Amino acid sequence: MIDRLGELERLKAAAAAEQARVTAAFVAARRAREEAAGIPEAKRGRGVCSEVALARRASPYRGNRHVGFAHALVYEMPHTLAALESGMLTEWRATLIVRESACLALEDRRASDAELGGDPSTVVGWGDTRIAAEAKRSPTVWTRTRSSTAPAKPGPSGM
Repeated sequence: MIDRLGELERLKAAAAAEQARVTAAFVAARRAREEAAGIPEAKRGRGVCSEVALARRASPYRGNRHVGFAHALVYEMPHTLAALESGMLTEWRATLIVRESACLALEDRRASDAELGGDPSTVVGWGDTRIAAEAKRSPTVWTRTRSSTAPAKPGPSGM
């Protein structure tokens, strides 16, 4: 039975990755269609989060979160998306990585994604708190403290 639980968890993770891809594609297609129809850029995509929420049986607030999560995974964090798709990361842990790395500059976020998601075995045995702490760490600090068993505390400058 325990093997079946593990397999189901991997399937859930793969489904979450596919939902992210489909969500990002839906948003992009909708915006392209609205652009072709001459809708001003400021009005494009209105209501898309509510549509995603409706499809996922969630609140509009959660729909907005799903769209943001999908955008980050598909366009900014391909390694985390691949780890989610393979079942090496759970949806919750991928959410932690996306959420906690949101404060980083895009290039730092991508570098952090490569460090954490490039080899998903890196995070095996880590708890949620450690994953969240490592995700929001600047890549230069991350590689400096990578071999440590406990995350280093950021200095006064936040690094």
